[in-house]
Amino acid sequence: LGGGGGGGSTGAPGTPPTVHREPDISVLDKDGLKVSFSVNPSSTLTNTVVTMTATNSTQQPISEFLFQAAVPKTFQLQLMSPSGNFLPPFAKGTVTQVINITNPQKLQIRMRVRITYVANGVPVQDQSEVTFPLP
Repeated sequence: LGGGGGGGSTGAPGTPPTVHREPDISVLDKDGLKVSFSVNPSSTLTNTVVTMTATNSTQQPISEFLFQAAVPKTFQLQLMSPSGNFLPPFAKGTVTQVINITNPQKLQIRMRVRITYVANGVPVQDQSEVTFPLP
């Protein structure tokens, strides 16, 4: 007589809400190199954690990949070590880097980025400015 199935319920009242994930922010999409930011859901208005991801969809590898960033003086920026500096062809691998941004004044985040790499033996440099969406 012990009434049966103790399986987990889905969608029942009291279920914690699903975490809203912001869409990735495009930093660069040029000549087969794609660089984007994804904001960590645990980020707050004063401390934003971002993961930079780079992929290479060309037929040739990209070497000496380096991501650099700068923010206005109202913010503090901390770049963690990248996962590497080599991007294999055909999007068969990525380089990632975690970025911590401290924003004590809770302003909209603006960042200037510089990306350098070598493709087909030729050094390439690209610059871009990124404005993060308001929370």
